[in-house]
Order: sequence, then C-alpha cells, then structure tokens
Amino acid sequence: MKKILLIHTGGTMGMAYNANAALAPSQFADEIFHHIPGVRDIAAIDIQSACNLDSSNITVRHWVELGTLIEQKIDRYDGFVIIHGTDTMSYTASALSYMLTNLPKPVILTGSQRPLALIRTDAKNNLINAVELATYDIPEVCVFFDYKLFRGNRTKKISIEDFDAFKSPNYPSLADVGLHIDINGHHRTPSGIFRLYKTFHTDVLCIKLFPGLNPELLMPLLQSSVSVYIFEAFGAGNVPHLEHSVIPFIQRITDAGKLAVIASQCIKGTVDLNLYECGRQALAAGAVSAGDMTLEAAIVKSMFLLGQFDGNIEKVKSNIPISIAGEITES
Repeated sequence: MKKILLIHTGGTMGMAYNANAALAPSQFADEIFHHIPGVRDIAAIDIQSACNLDSSNITVRHWVELGTLIEQKIDRYDGFVIIHGTDTMSYTASALSYMLTNLPKPVILTGSQRPLALIRTDAKNNLINAVELATYDIPEVCVFFDYKLFRGNRTKKISIEDFDAFKSPNYPSLADVGLHIDINGHHRTPSGIFRLYKTFHTDVLCIKLFPGLNPELLMPLLQSSVSVYIFEAFGAGNVPHLEHSVIPFIQRITDAGKLAVIASQCIKGTVDLNLYECGRQALAAGAVSAGDMTLEAAIVKSMFLLGQFDGNIEKVKSNIPISIAGEITES
C-alpha cells in the first residue's frame, strides 16, 4: 500500500461544525478518519500539521516551511496532500512548484468551500480524490478541486461560493475524476536531481490599471524598495499611452534599474506586447510580457527569481518568459 503524508495548514475544511473557528490539528485528524473512514483503504496515511491558519495569513515563511518539510520526507512517502485554505492556494501551489525542482512525487493541494463535518460538503470528495491521485505517478505540484486535477501554478480561484471554485484557464487538466480516473498525460516528469530552492525576495508590487488612473500617483513608488512592478493591464497587455499615459512611469522604472512586467486583467489568453500600439510602447519602454501566466504565478515567480538571482534585474527579466515548472507557455 502506498504511503501518503497529509499536511494540514488550516482553511475551511478544518473549521468546526457550528463555530467560526478552526479545529485543533489533533481534532482535525480525528475528524478525517471519523467522517471518511474509507480513506485509509486508499493509502497508509500519516497526518502532520504545518500550521493552522486562514490562508489569507499564509506568507513566504510558510511556503519555505512546507517545501522544507516535503524535502525532509520525500524518501519516506509516495505522495503528499496539503490541506490549504482556498483563498491563497494558487499562490502556495505556484511557490512550491518553483521551489521543488525535479519533483519526483506528487504534491497535491486541496481544500473545500464547506467544512468537513457538514453533511452537504465538498470536503470529503476533494480529500478522498486528492489522496487517491497522490498515489499515482504524477510528479507535479497540483491542485485538486471538484473532480479535476490541475497543474498548481496554472490555477486561479474564480468563485467564492461554487464547488468548482478553481479553473486552469490556459492549461488543460492533468486528470479528471468520474466513474474512473482519467489521466490526461499533460503532467511533467523530472529531468534531473530533486532540489529545494527556498529564497524569495518580496520587493514586488502589483498595480491594477483602470481608465482614469492618474499615473502621477504612482511616481512616489519609484523611491520605494520595489524591484519588480507587475501591471494588470487591459486585454493583450495594453496600457494607456495618450491621456494618463503610464509609459513615462514604465520608462522611469527601467531607467532606475527595475523591472516592469505586463500581465492581463483577462483570465484567459496570452499577453502579446507586439499586438497593439499600447503594448508596443510598453515594450519599447523596457517592459516584459507575463505571457499566459496567471497573475498569481507571475507575482510568485517574480519573488522567486529575485531571490534566486539576488536581485539581479537583468537575470530576472531574461527568466520571466522561461518556464520553471510549466507555469508559462514559452513562445
């Protein structure tokens, strides 16, 4: 029988039945085997608590602790399931995918929209299927939610209240669960020695553009410690360049030895800065495209690359378009 390590970090799945409070980790372990006794027929399961937090409070420190825990246990288990709050699950999945290079075994994040103890809950389905999929040879950091297994760094939470709360807008699912489990063959395989890289720099800022934004309000940010500015632009990466133009701000970013990354407010599709004049001017001012990365993947990747290259902006810029863990389609 395969051995699976279930890592609890908190979130809705472990909330108490009639209270807006989290169960203690030991209580939650009891709840799992009480409400889903058959899960032990799938695999030999050990449970360990990494933290017990609403995922809004997850930080880089927790990503590093999770990565370190997996590195320490990688030879003792066949797969890992991380119970995580849904709000920042895609950020954590992205971070772990970059950190765990040449991952040889599945690491699957899951959670739920309703607590495990409720009768009408998605927690049981998500947990059972995540554990079973963790016994398969899918050596990636994944997210399982509502009958679908996704590449973790391609996911985005798109609903507050629906059970199918996650989508992978620019990459197909890795597996689909129905009467049978269908593995779709899109998963990665390791191509070298497994290593953990755990240095992040958090001098990253995300700026959402909107019609009428006064770019003068952005100029003081140039005096901050921010090294990478990620713009949520319009459509294929378009930014205003007539009235309220942000091009001078992007040029000032470049002149200051910092980096502007252009992402999109659209969920699906690829940023192409050569497509329209609004994008071409940003490109000419020194910006780089985020391609088809989700905003979550782009933010965490910027933090990771800053850490790996010790703030060297030229190296960060040249590596933004290059896939680390399948998070971007290379052009």
